[in-house]
Amino acid sequence: MRQKIWSLTQSLRLYSMCTLCNQFHNNKMAVCVHCIEFMPQLGPACTHCAYPLPDKHLHICGHCIKKTPYFDRAFIHYIFEEPLRSLLHQFKYHDGLYLSSFLSHLIVKSLPNDENLPQCLIPVPMHPQRIKSRGFNQAAVLVRCLAKELRLPYDLTSCQKIRNTEPQASLDGEQRQKNLRHAFTTEKLPWRHVAIIDDLLTTGSTANELALTLKKSGVQQVDVWCCARAVGNV
Repeated sequence: MRQKIWSLTQSLRLYSMCTLCNQFHNNKMAVCVHCIEFMPQLGPACTHCAYPLPDKHLHICGHCIKKTPYFDRAFIHYIFEEPLRSLLHQFKYHDGLYLSSFLSHLIVKSLPNDENLPQCLIPVPMHPQRIKSRGFNQAAVLVRCLAKELRLPYDLTSCQKIRNTEPQASLDGEQRQKNLRHAFTTEKLPWRHVAIIDDLLTTGSTANELALTLKKSGVQQVDVWCCARAVGNV
């Protein structure tokens, strides 16, 4: 119902109501700029995996020093804490598609101001059975929003998930890595630089496995773009 009301207000060019504070505002997102300002930000973080660091002069976390991930850089601006946690759950598990433009906006805020953007955006793929159960791939929804805003090409089909793995949320870091082994396949790609898009980076196991398959297919640089970063599960 909230999604229908929000869509109607946009089509009629009316003020939107913020889904958090219930105040009217005049931008096209489901969350107002004032509520966005109160969302916890990462601050100094590892350039590889975006894990928070205690000092802005540090650039790489201990985990990435021990084992560098297959993806090259992670661009994430926010911590996976309330209220963003609940909004992401609403988006993924309760058909909260009205949040898609807001969540893609959070990703854009994390991107550098330079012109080194990827040549193509690729969503983390879901197994067909999981898509059938949920009804959509949240990463693909975000990719479409980002591609439109940034005027970048995207690819929804070249990367596929070929194993219907156990849900990652119930597994620890080591189990996540084993669970995703050989779970993805990627066609030969023409791009040197791509960005993997997902809603959340937790341990990085999913992004790491997908980045490995992308680099085997000929990609040289793989970035990771997400709405939020979990900070206690590396």
